[in-house]
Amino acid sequence: MTKLKRKERMQKAEEMAGISFWVDLKKGRLTKYAIQKKVKNIIASAFRYIILICLGFVVITPIWNLVKDAFTSPAMLGDKSSSWIPQQVSTIFMEMALSEKIMDYLPSLGYTLLTTAVLTFLQVLSTGLAAYSFARLKFKGSNILFFFVVLTIVVPSDALMLAQYAAFRNFDIFGLIGLIKGNGVGINMINKPISQFILAGTGMGVKSGLYIYFMRQGVRGLPISVEEAAHVDGAGFLRTFFSIVVPSMSGSILTVSVLSFLWNYTDVYYTSLLNPNIHHLAYQYTTLQGNMRPGITSAAQTNDVWLKTIDATNPFVQTATISACALLVVVPLLIMYCFVQKRFVQGAARSGLGGD
Repeated sequence: MTKLKRKERMQKAEEMAGISFWVDLKKGRLTKYAIQKKVKNIIASAFRYIILICLGFVVITPIWNLVKDAFTSPAMLGDKSSSWIPQQVSTIFMEMALSEKIMDYLPSLGYTLLTTAVLTFLQVLSTGLAAYSFARLKFKGSNILFFFVVLTIVVPSDALMLAQYAAFRNFDIFGLIGLIKGNGVGINMINKPISQFILAGTGMGVKSGLYIYFMRQGVRGLPISVEEAAHVDGAGFLRTFFSIVVPSMSGSILTVSVLSFLWNYTDVYYTSLLNPNIHHLAYQYTTLQGNMRPGITSAAQTNDVWLKTIDATNPFVQTATISACALLVVVPLLIMYCFVQKRFVQGAARSGLGGD
């Protein structure tokens, strides 16, 4: 019997049980125990729905406020009579946020998506190999090394800021680059995307320690007999990893990929430290808040309609413009999550269940 038919039969059985309960209740056939059990189920279901509605309200309200502020007409800003739906809809703030003077959105979006995709690929690859090594390779000191991996989750990023900046300000590998150049000086990789790529590819990117721990638990939940059979057939470490382990833990890899993309997309720490590029959306958005008034004034001067209807000194105008910029930053993530949310939830639920 297929899963679909089994699910349909269970639904029909539940429906019949509910109908029979109310019929028996009217005819007085139910025992006190059956009534108490049904009442408890109803209360539990009501409690679950209340929790879900409250959580949904907490999650949706900030996004809805961004949408409301971004599409409210400048003349209606600050009007308390429209707390949820604007009385007059206008796209002027969205047009300003898309303009070159404020966010230069389309080129910035392309740059951000491209660099984030590369960072995500390198990070998933490096953390996946590290997780598989910690899960399957047994050697002296492996537990100590894994302790340091867990330590990277606990230690705040600010504690490593100076060391990371100095390492990429004069980047060298055991003095070889300085020896080749002949002056003993390494390469300055500050303000270059390759610095972030190196961190991601070596397992030191954003939240890499968490990804290694997460995928290590996923690998330990897989049966080792298939990998042992592959080793007997002559498969090496990498071939076993890519041919057997990766397809078997696709849910965990997808979960890590989504989290890595999300955190790299919204990362400001490493971007401001190593590659403060104005085309990165999250970095652009954070720096924009401090220079919002000059940005609005400069953007308004490029359009006569904007210049007549917008006052850059008005705090409501500044809030609405920031909301429009924030909404443009968040929209790509919402679209991506709509496509992967089912597999993402399944992978997050199944990962970490196995282990010794």
